[in-house]
Amino acid sequence: MSARDKAVEVARIADDQKAEAIVALDVKGQCNFTDFFVVATCDSSVQLRAVSRRIQHELREIGCRPIADNDTASHSWVIVDYGDVVVHLFSTESREYYRLESLWADARRVDWAK
Repeated sequence: MSARDKAVEVARIADDQKAEAIVALDVKGQCNFTDFFVVATCDSSVQLRAVSRRIQHELREIGCRPIADNDTASHSWVIVDYGDVVVHLFSTESREYYRLESLWADARRVDWAK
């Protein structure tokens, strides 16, 4: 599975799990540790963990395992690192505070919608 396909699949899984404001960013050539970010907002810490676990479960089904995750470390920001795709799940407040998309404003947005 290509990194782009993986990012699109992650965005679709997050959407199926009712995450909001989902953005997939192509950061190839701009970032030295990954090719894509997928950023989404969740309403609660329970939803953060649920979305993270669903993404990990569904990607594991197709042979993709994360390098690392912190889905039990934070109640406001969960990261799942697949190497070529890094997933950022935020609470509303944390997403507004960190403004990750602003840091990568030059990144191309990936159309992931079905």
